[in-house]
Amino acid sequence: MKKREKTRQLILEESWQLFIDQGYKDTSTRQIATAAGVAAGTVFSHFPNKIDILKTAMHQQIDSVIALAQNTDQHHSARLKLRHYASHLFAFYLQHREFSKALLGDLLWHQSYFAAQLDAFKHLLFAEQEYDETKATVMMDCYFMTLIQGLSDPSSCEESMLRTLTNKLALLY
Repeated sequence: MKKREKTRQLILEESWQLFIDQGYKDTSTRQIATAAGVAAGTVFSHFPNKIDILKTAMHQQIDSVIALAQNTDQHHSARLKLRHYASHLFAFYLQHREFSKALLGDLLWHQSYFAAQLDAFKHLLFAEQEYDETKATVMMDCYFMTLIQGLSDPSSCEESMLRTLTNKLALLY
């Protein structure tokens, strides 16, 4: 890994830890720079703003959650696969509710950032059956609306979100 890549990764790791410790809103780019041992300008040479740091860090974290869930995925249908992955992802998003909400708010207007990751996820769900773009898209709509509703309700838990998603998917199949 080149020095620039190492610095970028260090900024991501330190920012993630600060977001967890202090919250996304209460973490400044200056604090991120200090924690990473770089100048404030260095942070901005890698990321144009704080939300882009969060997006990149979340992208990495989501990839890790999906990879871990993949190790225990024994389902054959897309519906059951989505439920399996959603259980892991919902737990992750609820654990990091504050910056999950910040990220989702930004993604409503910048969906292209996660397009490749989302497309790969849709294909993963259909790994053992013929890919159906329409079904995959509707399943993602159900998933994301359940996620948004769950993050908006402080009393939401992983189990209630999974029940809601399961009920929505049952209407499709």
